Amino acid sequence: MRKAKVVWHKDDDAVSPVIGTILMVAITVVLAAVLWLMVSGMIQEPDDEKLTIQLSSPTVSQYERPLGTTPIPDYVWDAVLNINKMTPKDEKVKWSEVRIAIKGADGSILMQAQAPLEDGSAAYAPIGTVEFWYVDITAGDVKVSAGDSIKITGRDDASYEGATSQILKAGKIIGDTTLPTDFP
Repeated sequence: MRKAKVVWHKDDDAVSPVIGTILMVAITVVLAAVLWLMVSGMIQEPDDEKLTIQLSSPTVSQYERPLGTTPIPDYVWDAVLNINKMTPKDEKVKWSEVRIAIKGADGSILMQAQAPLEDGSAAYAPIGTVEFWYVDITAGDVKVSAGDSIKITGRDDASYEGATSQILKAGKIIGDTTLPTDFP
């Protein structure tokens, strides 16, 4: 078998010095631009990484509840908001971190942001108030997850029909839905 003889010439350059310099400057500029975008916040995290709660359309029912020792019945309404989806689904949000607020159709604040109570954990407030409750499908679980629900119990004469209920965490809206305009 014959071996090939390699001949090296002293004038063989891979890239001319001018082109090499231009390539190095271009690479440096591109890296600096990417770093600047990352630091300046222009590269946003995708929407599926932001915490969001998707709520079902609320169902509203009215019922009579005894008012204690007085024979006068107490009429209340419940708006139940089921949590259909939470993104990202592995987010660990505790119910104690959640606040619920209600804004009127005109943008006025009907109910300030409040933490919901566990459903049935306390006595109902007197007439003239609205209360927020959470119903967790997993007994003893304190984390928000798909399948849980939020219950808004109304006991006053103010109209909440067509108002927007907002779910907040750390002051940011993570979910909202419009209450129906046909309360019972």
